[in-house]
Amino acid sequence: MLLYLTAEDVFGSDTPRGRGPRPLHTIPATLAGLYDLGLRHHLRSAAMAWWTPQGLERVPDWRFDRLAIRFAVFGRERLGLTPGERILVLGRLGWLWPTLDFAAMGFGVLPIGVEHDLGDDAVAGIAGETAARAAFATDPGSAERLLGLRRAGRLGRATVVGEGFVEGDGVLALREVVERAAVLDTAERAQAFRAFSRQVTPEGEALWHVGAHGVVRLTHAAAMARVAPMLRSRPAARGDVAYLDAPRVTLGKRLALAAFVGDGHTTSALGGEGHPAEELAELRPHKALVSEAWLEAVCSGDGGPRRPAWLDRWRARRRLQQALGGRLRWVEAQVGVSPAGARALAGAGVAVEEVAGRGEEEPWRC
Repeated sequence: MLLYLTAEDVFGSDTPRGRGPRPLHTIPATLAGLYDLGLRHHLRSAAMAWWTPQGLERVPDWRFDRLAIRFAVFGRERLGLTPGERILVLGRLGWLWPTLDFAAMGFGVLPIGVEHDLGDDAVAGIAGETAARAAFATDPGSAERLLGLRRAGRLGRATVVGEGFVEGDGVLALREVVERAAVLDTAERAQAFRAFSRQVTPEGEALWHVGAHGVVRLTHAAAMARVAPMLRSRPAARGDVAYLDAPRVTLGKRLALAAFVGDGHTTSALGGEGHPAEELAELRPHKALVSEAWLEAVCSGDGGPRRPAWLDRWRARRRLQQALGGRLRWVEAQVGVSPAGARALAGAGVAVEEVAGRGEEEPWRC
């Protein structure tokens, strides 16, 4: 579910939102090329942002670029990943999702994203049937699941990477990977990564996404066929902020993150779990990707499925109603909205469009 909201202030700035030059003079033919182009211009204060115990951490273009390059180089030189091989990514929304997508695509490795609530048998089957060389967990719960599957011999030869691990045979701690990857980060390796990413072909596989309804397999050409209309119809402006709610990582969110990073202007803010009203109030985003349930709650004035503990029901409902009536401009619906929701959106002057990551799931079998 993709919601576009407009606001005059971004991160509390008093500067009105203005239209800056577009980095995308031409739209690349691949997602790898889109990432590469979007991170060259440094026109935004942050490419990504995510919440930590200390608050919202804003990550500039160059830092996000280097983080992805470090994972890519580590995968190639320490895990032995080569173009055409596959990695598994399992878990809730977090910084590791876009980092691994960018890192894998840039070196021609296929990232297979698995939604966090898929069962263990399905995860093990996917890892085995795809012969994944590595499996990354994006949150502690998913890390424990992958570790259990690894110990049970159900992940094949995949090296498991996750938070809180003690390094052992076929197991790597995420913190250790980040530190070792930093040592490998040289100008020569970074240039090699960028050069390779520009040579990725549109016909090559870009990503797979696996959820409860099946798997979607996309080449770079097919992925860009979904992303390019978004970039053309709603050109990004300098200072744009996009909010993505947790915990589920859908195909639509992965493609939208590619567009936001690639447009060179948008800051992608990854939400935490349980406090969407607080986060939206702090960010005042121009665009948001949230669940259908959240949208229905906003349309009905119910205040959202989760409310901040310190905020009573009436204040939460009023805040979200003000956001709906004052800033919302577009809704991209994956499964549509209810008649009551549609009436509320129409009354607020909101147009309904189709989401980039919709449908085309196949039953899971290679």
